[in-house]
Amino acid sequence: MNGETKPKVLVVYFTLTKQAGRVADAMAQALEVRGCDVAKAGIEYTDERWTPKLKEFPMKRPFFNLVTVLPAQLRHKTGEITIPPEAQSGDYDLVLLASPTWWFQTSMPMRSYLESAEGKAMLSGKPFACASVSRRYYNINLGQMKELGERNGGRWIDKTHFVSSGGQVKSMLAWLGYMKHGEPQESVFGLKMYPPNLKADYEEQARSFVDGVLDQTFGQGVASDNS
Repeated sequence: MNGETKPKVLVVYFTLTKQAGRVADAMAQALEVRGCDVAKAGIEYTDERWTPKLKEFPMKRPFFNLVTVLPAQLRHKTGEITIPPEAQSGDYDLVLLASPTWWFQTSMPMRSYLESAEGKAMLSGKPFACASVSRRYYNINLGQMKELGERNGGRWIDKTHFVSSGGQVKSMLAWLGYMKHGEPQESVFGLKMYPPNLKADYEEQARSFVDGVLDQTFGQGVASDNS
């Protein structure tokens, strides 16, 4: 890349409840404002062992649906996925990864991508950064994405995490209520709930993260389109 060429950036994400998708959109918009040529690639989870229950929305029994994937998730298993063409090949200057946290760890679909031949080819020799989307816990997820990316020959740049409002118990109740009813619940078991998904400032956080990653990767040479 030279000073007259737009940096080509790939944003790879998996989303089950659309929250990581919203983060990917916000990061892509921030990249475009900084003058980057951006490609987004949403990994599709197609494994019939788990997807029939995971794709239900609203879920009649959200906890029991989600726990079906727990044994495989904790054993770091991979599953069947569909990889968009943008994430199979391309001459990118930077790769951003966004994954929800599943049971403390990187979601199985994102792990499946990073352990695939396509994922290995896309990360090899490229700088990359990671974003976790979760209610509360994110360190293990971010650490696993970093480890898998570096194992593929990538050069890690930075990380960030997006979390919900409220403490551990209330954020869990708010999220389960959202998954069961398909919309945020004002109260659960008589307790007033916080909004169950991303905080209101997630777009600002995404912009700040993107600015930092671009500056670390390319220096100050990537200027805003608004400058």
